[in-house]
Amino acid sequence: MKKILALVLALALVLSVAAAAAEYKTIEAGKFIYATSPDFPPFESTDDNDNVIGIEPDILAIICENLGLTAEPYAIDFDSALVAPSAGKADAVVSGVTIKEERKASMDFTIPYVTIVQGIVFKTGADITMENLGEKMIGAQSGTTGKDLAVDNFGEDHVTSYDKYSLAFQALQNGQVDCIIVDDMVGEAYVKQIPGLEMFKTDYTPENFAFGFAKGNTELLDAFNAELQKLIDNGTIEEIILKWQE
Repeated sequence: MKKILALVLALALVLSVAAAAAEYKTIEAGKFIYATSPDFPPFESTDDNDNVIGIEPDILAIICENLGLTAEPYAIDFDSALVAPSAGKADAVVSGVTIKEERKASMDFTIPYVTIVQGIVFKTGADITMENLGEKMIGAQSGTTGKDLAVDNFGEDHVTSYDKYSLAFQALQNGQVDCIIVDDMVGEAYVKQIPGLEMFKTDYTPENFAFGFAKGNTELLDAFNAELQKLIDNGTIEEIILKWQE
């Protein structure tokens, strides 16, 4: 009798999760397709088998499981990722996206889950300071707040944009730029990976990361917010971030 009851309860749970997933409007039924630029460790990168891994995929895996959805990455460059939800190519952009007022015109943000600041990465021993950045060539990823800050403060002539951060770091190593402006946690990850680099944090205004959803998908956004808040409150987000910073 107990075994039968357990099977009935398990079946009821499976059916309730499936029913809940069916309530959410997604591009493909049962899937949560997210646009991402996976050259942004520790938030997103790829392993040896080209699987997208990192802080945000780990967060999505938990939320999607709880909502009865399967997370599926749509790997593209950052500029394209930002417009993918509004173009109907993804349910959301999940790629270390800063909440910005101008972005709210094309996407609906979840609650923020982490705060970062901009950092400056350069070759060890190079004469790079906040005071002399205006005399240097600064590498940045196209579409990022870092690029916007560099252009606003030092002008277009002092900024070189790249589709991917990996290309920006290649340029730094090759001497094509003097430094790179990048989110501090990402800069720290690249400094660990590439010998001969160092970083300092800027005093620019801190930024909040969130997930950007297609406009108007309120039920899915609300469901994600509820799950995200649980992970913040119970310390899971902090654990995931610490795991990927090790």
